Amino acid sequence: MPTDVLQLDEPVVADAIRTVNFFNGRLLTGGDLGREQQARRGALARLGSALGDGVAHGLDISPASNVAPGNPPAITVQPGLAINRNGTALGLTSPATIALDRTAPPTENSIACLFDDCDTAGPGDYVGGQGLYLLVIAPAFVSEGRAQVSGMADADRRCAYDATVEAVRFRLIRIAPEDYGVPGSGANFRNAIAYRCFGDGVLRGWAADLISQLPRADDLIEELRGHGLEDEDVPLALIAFTGSAAPRFIDQWSVRRPLAPRYEDDVFANIVDPRRIAVGRAMFRQFQDEIAGIAATAGQLAATRARDRFAYLPPAGFLPILNDGQALAFFTGLTVRGPTFIDAACVEPLIRESLSMPAIPTAANEAGSDHAIWLYRVALQQSRPPNLIFASGHLPDRGDARFNLNHWDNANYALIP
Repeated sequence: MPTDVLQLDEPVVADAIRTVNFFNGRLLTGGDLGREQQARRGALARLGSALGDGVAHGLDISPASNVAPGNPPAITVQPGLAINRNGTALGLTSPATIALDRTAPPTENSIACLFDDCDTAGPGDYVGGQGLYLLVIAPAFVSEGRAQVSGMADADRRCAYDATVEAVRFRLIRIAPEDYGVPGSGANFRNAIAYRCFGDGVLRGWAADLISQLPRADDLIEELRGHGLEDEDVPLALIAFTGSAAPRFIDQWSVRRPLAPRYEDDVFANIVDPRRIAVGRAMFRQFQDEIAGIAATAGQLAATRARDRFAYLPPAGFLPILNDGQALAFFTGLTVRGPTFIDAACVEPLIRESLSMPAIPTAANEAGSDHAIWLYRVALQQSRPPNLIFASGHLPDRGDARFNLNHWDNANYALIP
């Protein structure tokens, strides 16, 4: 029989937050005030954990060339806020330019460990050369200034600083080729590695046998836990190098996730929890970023084929301006229907519904690669040709037969046997 059975209304004090009781006449020490700071941090960490880990806003990454001494590759990180798995808020209030040649050694004012939050930088940090790296943001603690002491205690000079700065730092974690298992030389490498990060849970077969299925996970990211990636880190981007020069690509949405609580041990909670929608948003944004980079070079998008460049497509997405012939050429080898017209009012519901749908495989031998893809043009869109929307055939067809009273050319017609 357990001996620690609690009674109703009896306080549960194990692991509770303990604050210092202040009263007139009490002698306060530095340890007392440290306990008070620790209680504050513990309360904030609980609030952060309730919100879930991920990027709250901002922290967008862009290349920054020829800005650091010696011209190493560099990036600019925009202001933003993230929360790590420990519930710690990591904020950046102004843009920061980071050189990617190597992680700087700790300065004499850096604090390796504060309130049991210990520095884990070291193995796995980027030192130059080719390869795939995970960029993360993590907490950092730095001492600032010197404080006057009263002489009442023999304070260690190393502790007599005026303030502790709760800052952030950025580092790169190398991902070994044997960890991601995707050929690095292929044209679809960026997309294939992104879906290694999204995990098998976004594929069509995940829900086939839920009773024996493992919970969804960001597969490649989770595999790095304990191998350089710690709970204090928040992933921001994948950066691929072909050498010591500018990055081959910077892919943010393959690893960054919006804030969402985790239910990692419950398969059925995985079906309805908000993190699956967060991953769906990441899949959508990852494709849009990559396709925008392709379209930035004149004529490159028209020559691109989905099967060559994308191992998987998101359940729905937008393609920049292509005529019908170019659009059909993009989906060469895949079964498509359309394009038909869709009302502008139906676009947002279509994208939102797609966020929990499985990805579209493009390889000819991939299970599910033979299902249809719906193609749509937005009715009454002013640009000619209008942007193209594609959607998984597992989504209901929005191009049902209808007349458009304003523009006859925007009407859809029922198929007649």
